[in-house]
Amino acid sequence: MKSVGIVTFFKSYNYGVWLQAYATQTFFEKEGYKVQIINYANKLEKQTISYFFKEKNRVSGYITSFVKSILFGKVKYYKKGFANHMNEYYKLSPNEYTDISEMDNVSYDILVAGSDQLWNPHRTYGDLDPVFLLQFGKCDKRISLSTSLGSDEVRVEDKSVFAIAFKKFSAISVREDFARNQLRDLCDIPIKVILDPTFLLNRADWLAITKKRSIKQAPTKGYILTYFVSPNKRSSKYCNIIKDYSRILGVPVLAVQFSRAKSTPYNKMILGASISDFIYLIENSTLMITDSFHGVALSVNLGKEFVAIENKENPERVKYLLNNLGLIKRMDLLVKDYYKIEYDCVNEKLDVLRKDSRNWIIGSI
Repeated sequence: MKSVGIVTFFKSYNYGVWLQAYATQTFFEKEGYKVQIINYANKLEKQTISYFFKEKNRVSGYITSFVKSILFGKVKYYKKGFANHMNEYYKLSPNEYTDISEMDNVSYDILVAGSDQLWNPHRTYGDLDPVFLLQFGKCDKRISLSTSLGSDEVRVEDKSVFAIAFKKFSAISVREDFARNQLRDLCDIPIKVILDPTFLLNRADWLAITKKRSIKQAPTKGYILTYFVSPNKRSSKYCNIIKDYSRILGVPVLAVQFSRAKSTPYNKMILGASISDFIYLIENSTLMITDSFHGVALSVNLGKEFVAIENKENPERVKYLLNNLGLIKRMDLLVKDYYKIEYDCVNEKLDVLRKDSRNWIIGSI
């Protein structure tokens, strides 16, 4: 049995991070590989689960992170939701690493740079992380799986870093055309756009996880579920969208949050929902309203009604996904323009993209 070692974000207290890491691991396991997530976390990922850190790499971040942690309970509720996620769901390497200098002897048949924004330097403390460019260890093949730049253009100083690193890769895939267009001239092999790995698992795979939920039944029969990850959640435009849908649909708003600080309008705040709780809450919702890429992706995978709110800091990945599925009108969809999703059509497109993505991955390894 061939071995696969995955490097990705996986320690952050974040639904999207968990969903993509778990999906990548599970996909390779289902295909018959011996899989481990390499237990590596860079400086930024380790800091964001601390009470006191340099948030957004600004000196003022020490103050804001402390206030959020102590006054609004951010760390408390993150730990409530994610404290056990690594032990319950991940297959981790026995050794833990904090720097590439420790990883010379890491050995797998295949090394994989997993999904998420591994190649966005703003997610790796200002510099590209050589670990996420697979510049370590011993293997037969190095591949990237649906890796993303976010919505950032490649900086001039990073072009040579990519070009040198890509010489070691056997295959490269990214999550959106935006990334392929940025990187295609920096390597000698074609770059493939494939689905986010969360789509490599199906609805039944995700619903199976809800067996571990702590919420035994939905708080109410019908509700709008909201989950926001960007600062624009406090804009009057988006708050009004939520209020309008609640009024027209005649259902309350449940807001999934990890802080007691009020952001979007809500009737009930769900603080520190676990991963299985989150999936269960989406599955039982009347409508999901979110600016999270993986919130949108999971809604589609579960066949749920949703409205995607534009994350102005990182819009490209959601727009690309919605365009491919014929759902771009769900972006910032107003109540007056609301329509139900024809999931038969969406699933036909999704099945084609799933098959194409799986075939590329298996062919590459």
